[in-house]
Amino acid sequence: MNTLVLSLAKGQSKDKTEYSSRRKGSRLPFLLKRELAKALRSEPKPELIIIESAFGKTEEDFKSRFAFLINSAERKAQTLPNTRAKTDFKGILKALKNREKPPFHQPETVTYERKKTHIFRVDIDGETSYAFNYGDSKLLALPEGVRADDPDALAEKVSAVFEKNAEEYPGGYSLIERELKVTTFFERHFPLKRDSKSEIIRKSVMLAAICVFIVAAYMFVDNIFLQPMQNAAVQSEIQTIAYQQEGGSSSVNKKNAKLNWKGLKATNGEVRGWITVNDTQINYPIVQHKGDNKDYQFYLHHNFKKEPSAYGAIFIDYRSKKGMKSKNVVIHGHSMDDASMFGDLLKYGRTSADMGFYKKAPSFKISTPDGAETYKIISVFKTNVYTHQGEYFDFYCGSFKSRAQFMNYVYNLRVRSLINCPVTVNERDQLVTLVTCSYEFRDFRTVVVARKCRKNESSSVDVGAASPNGSAVWPQCYYSRYGGARPAISTFKKALKGGKIKWYDGNKKTLKGSEQLPTSYKIPTEPTTATVSTQPTTTKATEKPTVDPKKQMYTIQIRNRGKYIVNKKVKYNTNVKVPKIKSFKKGKYTYSLLKWKVKGFGKRRYITRSVGTITVRGNVKMAAIYKRTRIKTPSKPAATKPKATKPKATKPQTKSTPKATEAPKATEAEEQEE
Repeated sequence: MNTLVLSLAKGQSKDKTEYSSRRKGSRLPFLLKRELAKALRSEPKPELIIIESAFGKTEEDFKSRFAFLINSAERKAQTLPNTRAKTDFKGILKALKNREKPPFHQPETVTYERKKTHIFRVDIDGETSYAFNYGDSKLLALPEGVRADDPDALAEKVSAVFEKNAEEYPGGYSLIERELKVTTFFERHFPLKRDSKSEIIRKSVMLAAICVFIVAAYMFVDNIFLQPMQNAAVQSEIQTIAYQQEGGSSSVNKKNAKLNWKGLKATNGEVRGWITVNDTQINYPIVQHKGDNKDYQFYLHHNFKKEPSAYGAIFIDYRSKKGMKSKNVVIHGHSMDDASMFGDLLKYGRTSADMGFYKKAPSFKISTPDGAETYKIISVFKTNVYTHQGEYFDFYCGSFKSRAQFMNYVYNLRVRSLINCPVTVNERDQLVTLVTCSYEFRDFRTVVVARKCRKNESSSVDVGAASPNGSAVWPQCYYSRYGGARPAISTFKKALKGGKIKWYDGNKKTLKGSEQLPTSYKIPTEPTTATVSTQPTTTKATEKPTVDPKKQMYTIQIRNRGKYIVNKKVKYNTNVKVPKIKSFKKGKYTYSLLKWKVKGFGKRRYITRSVGTITVRGNVKMAAIYKRTRIKTPSKPAATKPKATKPKATKPQTKSTPKATEAPKATEAEEQEE
């Protein structure tokens, strides 16, 4: 008999037929299975494979080490019957058309004999060894201490054991009759009524996992490939229209080419301009939708062709009501992962200024049907939109009430800038503000502000005079994370008087009016975009500062059954005692206090009847809400008892009323406000 001897003895041999038992348990089965697979593929194929030092001296050690081999041998030794039935889709569709019962698959079973590997005990040198069938060969596992010095003798013993049990265990296997269900694809993957509870849960979880995977895969492909391709196609089409000449050809030199405003307006009549920034992808048309307001801005989710798009378009904020002629033209654009739209604005810096990029693009160009203008950057800063991140600076200002307010606004832009820009500003200048999302902190904004190049002024900027601003003012969340103290912000007039401003070249005598800035503290409705949903509120130059709300008087009114039981004015944060409300009878019902309805700060809410005091921080109105309970009529014996003695008759009569209201069968709960 052709015999192969392997060993799992301690210490690996040079011929690699021995594998150390000190190896990790997960590695040893793999190496042993790989070596057995090589042996079964060799020619001539060994009829018996002997493994020395295969296990310890206990049966449990043998099972733990060779269970995987035995299961593998069972799978290789037999072929399971086909249990997959075809679904008759044509028959089902035909039945549905004819309004008949669809011919669903009827449950069937297939009987087969499953092979179960039998393990034979073989006595060798007084020690118990184990033999079993593995593939087309026999395998003998020897315990530690037993050597295969005479492989032929061991082969004869193993053959004798297999021949002796051949009738009961043919081929070394026992046959077990099993049944398998014949199912269709639908029956295997979708829950059915006849399935067990565990099977329904398994199928449901599997279907849910498949759906989640499909949705996630689609979103991944859509975000990474489809949407960028669609946006690139739209932008390419717009570029072709914009630079198309009268003869129909597209201009190669786009820097000096004239824009085809007729073609752009034919595509979108809301086009207002075209912006280009050096060394960036920013080369897009600017649009403005007439119906925009604080709750909705159209081009936030629509492209230049007015098609729904996650990329949106470059659009003017609704607060810049005069469009490109506004005092401050606020322009929005998404910051996309592929750096398209306004994503390249982040190149000016993250938490610190990128002076190398600023020197390449210290200005940008905006063209309109009236001509092209250059805008010199005066500020690049980061700001928050949530008040819990620090004081909110409202830079969404399209117009200003006075020149003093405008210059104070410019001063606030400059002290927040990451870059000390060598560009002067005065009260006669026009600003353009570019806004996009950034994520130095949650839902931050990167803002680039530039002023229009003046008449007869050079369009170049002395970038050599620019420097990083080490004391730029950030929102408070920046200092909470990185440490340090937030610099105090003065006003333009105070800073100018103190000699701290060198970039102003206007006439300070014309700076009349209030310096108070437009402020807004409402959280934006679109936190993931470059918009803030509150409209700036301005104050007149002659207006006095608003009164502190803590110093005002507030009215509290408490109403019960149509009458005011409390109606007075109190100071802020005063505790007002709520009067106790007694229950009363009316007809066949008893009315008891259920809760209080409270209206204050523009909201309506309900509080429990046990409230003792109300803290006034605004005008408050309260009204009592009653529960109506039907009075239970007393029985005849109960009615005769009070006749015995007059003093005692009144006590049970008063006690019988609350019992009637608490009886669950006789109560009828109903809210009523009088």
